[in-house]
Amino acid sequence: MNEAKIARLESGLNGIARKVLEAVPVLSPWTKDQIHGELRRQGTGCDRSHVDGCLDNLRGRGLIKEPARGQFIRITGKTTSPQTEEDTVSTQAPAARLPTPAETPKKDPLARLAAASQLLRQAADEIDAAALEAAEQVQTAAKDTEMFRQLKALLKG
Repeated sequence: MNEAKIARLESGLNGIARKVLEAVPVLSPWTKDQIHGELRRQGTGCDRSHVDGCLDNLRGRGLIKEPARGQFIRITGKTTSPQTEEDTVSTQAPAARLPTPAETPKKDPLARLAAASQLLRQAADEIDAAALEAAEQVQTAAKDTEMFRQLKALLKG
């Protein structure tokens, strides 16, 4: 995978997933516990289930690998020469954008289905990311509410 594709995939990540990706090392595989510990060290208070979900999502997108069961390592991009990169951009710029099902020719239903399925996958990824963020916000609100109740009880007593 080249650097441009990695950058494009990373740009679609939410905040939590981006922090989890940054916690995954490039040189040696780490376990989920090590990654979660690194996130805590950085001050990111995320639940272990969120980290697990982010790791699964990142692995599905191809941004990290699982060389051994339960160990993760970040993917590095292949560098290309400037001329090759310019040629790639100039020749693939129109094809880089996914066609909507309405834009694909009616005579090729498989291409339309492929485009529609790609759009649905992207939407599902965005929904998953939003759900993770919402779950974290709910958890934070619950912690704040509990702290408020404790403070209220102390003030009454």
